[in-house]
Amino acid sequence: MSPNFFFAIFALLGGIFLFVLGLFTFLKAKDRKVGITFGLFCWSVTVWLVMTFFVFIAKTDPEAIFWDRNVYLGVILIPLFMYQFGVYFLGMQKRQKIILWLGYFASLVFLAISRMDFFLSGLYRYEWGVHTRAQIFHSFFLLYFFLIIGFYFYNLYQGYKVASGERKIQLKYLFVAFLVLNSGGIAYLPAYGINFYPIFAYFAEILGAIILFFVIFKHQLFNFKVFLAEAVIVIMAIVLLTIPFFVETAFLKFLTALVFIVYCILGYLVAYSFETESKRREEAEMVAMRERVLRQEAEELAANLKHLNQAKNQFLLSTQHHLRSPLSVVQGYLSMIGEGNYGKIPVKAREKIDASLAATKKLVGIVDELLDVAHFQMNKGLVEKHPIDAVSLISGIVSDLKEAAAGKKIFLKFDRPGLPVPMVDLDPKGMREAIYNIVDNAIKYTNEGGVTVSLAVVGKNLVVTVVDTGIGMDEGERRNVFNRTFERGKKAKEVNADGKGIGLYLAAQMVIGNGGTIRVESEGRGKGSKFIVELPMRANSAEIAPAALNQSK
Repeated sequence: MSPNFFFAIFALLGGIFLFVLGLFTFLKAKDRKVGITFGLFCWSVTVWLVMTFFVFIAKTDPEAIFWDRNVYLGVILIPLFMYQFGVYFLGMQKRQKIILWLGYFASLVFLAISRMDFFLSGLYRYEWGVHTRAQIFHSFFLLYFFLIIGFYFYNLYQGYKVASGERKIQLKYLFVAFLVLNSGGIAYLPAYGINFYPIFAYFAEILGAIILFFVIFKHQLFNFKVFLAEAVIVIMAIVLLTIPFFVETAFLKFLTALVFIVYCILGYLVAYSFETESKRREEAEMVAMRERVLRQEAEELAANLKHLNQAKNQFLLSTQHHLRSPLSVVQGYLSMIGEGNYGKIPVKAREKIDASLAATKKLVGIVDELLDVAHFQMNKGLVEKHPIDAVSLISGIVSDLKEAAAGKKIFLKFDRPGLPVPMVDLDPKGMREAIYNIVDNAIKYTNEGGVTVSLAVVGKNLVVTVVDTGIGMDEGERRNVFNRTFERGKKAKEVNADGKGIGLYLAAQMVIGNGGTIRVESEGRGKGSKFIVELPMRANSAEIAPAALNQSK
C-alpha cells in the first residue's frame, strides 16, 4: 500500500466522521443557530478532507490540481463557520455582527479568486505526494484564516472566564478540540515548497472530531442524549456501504450488500427506540422540572402570604390599640357628663349623651373583639386559668341574654345539671366570652322556637351544649364555621345583616386555648344547629361548685 493511499484513507475517514457529526448537530441541536453553524463548520472540514482524498489518489497532474482547487471550497469557509459557531454559542452575535459580515464578504472574495492562478498555480511534488503551489493571494488568505481563528479563540477565552459549572467544562473541551482541529493547518506547508510529512494534519482532524464527539455526548454540548447511539449506527452503515466496492467476487458483493440492508433495518429500529425513550425521558424531566418550579413558587407564595398575614395582623393590632385609647377616653367623659360631674344636663341632652355612651360602649366592645382576633392570629392570646363555677358562669350568661331572646319572642333556657359539678380550671374571662358568643350567635340566627343551653359531666370532661331551632347549616358551612373571620354564609347575612362574622371564630380560639374542643352539628338548612364544647376538668378534684351543690340539695 502506497503512502499516498494511506494518507487518503486517513483523510476520508476524518471527512466521514465529521460529516456525520455535522449532520446530527444540524438536525438535532435544540438551539438551531448553534446547531446549524456547527454543522456547516463540520461539513466545511469534510469538503477539505474528502477533496484531499481525491488529490492523493489522482492519477494525473491536471486531476490533482482540479481536486486541490476544490479543497479550498471547504478550507475558505472553515474559519468563518467556526467563528460564527463560537459567536452564537456564547451569545455574542449582537456585539460582533460587523465582524461576521466582513467574514462573509472576505470568504466570498477568496472563494472567487481561489479558482485563479494568482491564488494557486502549478504542483509541488514532495516525498509523500503533491500539492498545488501557493501564490500571492494565498498568503492574504492565510492572514485572514488565522485572524478569524484568533478571534474565535479570544471569544472562547472570554466566555470561559465568566462561565461556571458544566458550561465551563464545555468551553474547555471546545478550546482543546478546535485547537487540535486547526493544527491541521500545517497541511499548508507543502503549498509553500516545504517537504512536510502530512499524516499528523489528517490524524488531527480525526482526533479533534473525537474530542468534539466526547464533549457533545458526555457534557451535553447540544443537549441531546441519543447522539452516540445514532452516530455509531450511521458511521457503521457508511463503513458497511463501502465494503462491497472492495471485494472482488459477485457473491461477496451480494452478501456484503445484504448485510448492509439488514443492518440498516435493524439500525433504524434501534435508533427509533432510542429516540422514543429519549423523548419520554425528556418529557418526564420537563414535568419534574415544572413541578420543582411550581413547588418553589408555592413555597415562596406561602412565605409571602405568611409575611403579609403577619403584617396584616400587626396592622390590625396596632390600629385597634390606637382606636381603643381615644374611645375609652370618650366613653369616660360621656359617663361623667351623664352623671352630672360637669353640671346639670337637660333632659333632651341627657338622651343624646346616653345614646352616644351606648354607641361608644358598643364600639369599644367591637374593638376588643378585633383585638382578640388579632391576638389569637398572632398566637398572642393569653390564657390565665383559675377554678371557676361553670354553673354560675352559664347561668349568668343566660340571664344577660334573656332580654335579647325576649326581644325576638323566642325562648332561652338553661338545663341545669342534676348532679354536682366540680370546679373547673379555666380562663374565666375567655370562657365567659366564648359561651356568650355561642349563645348570642344562636339567638341572632333563630327566629322561631328558641335556644337551650345545657351542662353535663361526661367522663373527665365538662360538656356545654347550645341547641337552637334556627336557620341551620349545610356541610360547607359546618366545616368552616370556626375558621372564618369577617365572613358569613349568604343565609346568615339575610337573617342578621349587622353580624361581624368573628364571634364563633373567637369562641373556638378561646375554647382551644383552654385545652378544649368545639364542634357543630346540623341536619341542614332550616333544621337548627347544635354547638358542643368539651372542656377538661381539673384532675382528682373533690371541690364542688357552690351553685351545683345548692341545686343538688
